[in-house]
Amino acid sequence: MNPLEIISMLVGIAIVVYMMIKNWSPIIVGITAATVVILMNGLPYGATMTGTYAQAFANMFYSLFPPILVGGLLAQTYIRSNAVVTIAEKICNAVLRDSMSPRTKYAVVTFSLILVAGVISYCGLNCLVVLIAMYPIALGVMERADIPKKYVMGILSAGVYSFSLTAPGTTATINILAMQALGTPATAGLVGGMIAAVVEIIVTTVVLTAMIVRSHNKGEHFAYGPKDTVGSSDEKDRPGFIVSIIPMIVLIVCFNGFKMNIFTASLIGWLCSVALFWKRIGNVEELKKLIVTAGQNSFGPISSVGSIVGFTSVVQLLPSFQAIINAVFAMSIPAVVILILAISLVSGLTGSSSSAVRIGIPIVEERCLSAGLTKALIHRVSLFAASTIDTLPWSSAVIINLGIADLKMEDGYPSMFVATCLATLCGTITCAVVMYLFPFLP
Repeated sequence: MNPLEIISMLVGIAIVVYMMIKNWSPIIVGITAATVVILMNGLPYGATMTGTYAQAFANMFYSLFPPILVGGLLAQTYIRSNAVVTIAEKICNAVLRDSMSPRTKYAVVTFSLILVAGVISYCGLNCLVVLIAMYPIALGVMERADIPKKYVMGILSAGVYSFSLTAPGTTATINILAMQALGTPATAGLVGGMIAAVVEIIVTTVVLTAMIVRSHNKGEHFAYGPKDTVGSSDEKDRPGFIVSIIPMIVLIVCFNGFKMNIFTASLIGWLCSVALFWKRIGNVEELKKLIVTAGQNSFGPISSVGSIVGFTSVVQLLPSFQAIINAVFAMSIPAVVILILAISLVSGLTGSSSSAVRIGIPIVEERCLSAGLTKALIHRVSLFAASTIDTLPWSSAVIINLGIADLKMEDGYPSMFVATCLATLCGTITCAVVMYLFPFLP
């Protein structure tokens, strides 16, 4: 390994870490880090940026734009019609009772909010949109249970950044990317993935409940922040619960039942939502605004991911990067452990589960198959591994989430770490063990 190449990679990562913590745009972060790596290694700057960097950026945009665009259309329709509020309140009100003990309330509220956010995300709604839509509803429910506000993003993150991204059948982008890379179905690793998803929910609920109890023992209670808005729209202005879930059911059935392309399935789900929620949308002008907003909102996230992927693609040009990967594969450990380490390494490097799957699977596929691992195992375990350390303190998701809740890193991140790093690690290990020991299971 070339010492200068290793140093340049560490410097590039340090730049990403520092700039992300300082809340710089990921687009600028990726370009800056790539530039430093290129210059430190004497690579041709123009050719590398317009070739390797730009090509990686374009490939990611090509893969992500169609599903994110139509997912944004569906999300905007749900938000503007208040259907997402109907779903959240219906489920939460169904499980919360005033007669419950405090500890039981903490556990039930945590579990129910995780489930609500997770189910909505699982059905195709953008993670960030779900967080924004669920945030005021979560505060209202947490107020009833007297759960300190600092846990809100940990609870919601457990829904949108864990099992909803990795469970079999999910419409999440990383599942689509794995399907494209391996030629596997959306439900690959069905049993192992479902068991692992349950483990993640249980671990998060148990650990966060214990943390909330500890906070209460210290005298902490729920309180709205200065930027929070209280209350929600009148029930008369919202569609009913059954009507609200029909479009998402249609999307899932089209995607998993009829094996439609995710873009087509999401488009049908969106058209169904427009038809059912038309009364709440109002008129053609409002529909136009909805479509424009969804389109505009699609470019930012994709460009951010593409820029970071461009940086990591530049890093991959360095022989030392491949030497590190080779060193991981040279370890005298089971191939499934190597798979987890390799995908996690890319995930930690990029701070993005999508990038980890997009970059990592092509790197590990051939070697894992030659070691006897099935494509289903590679598919499902890779997704769980990609979700373990993609939400470290410098990741864009963490910065955005804490900004939504107006929380300091020291207050809001511990519960996010439990939900998106600790619980996902437990889920990854569970999925790998089940699928490795019982390869005959679907």
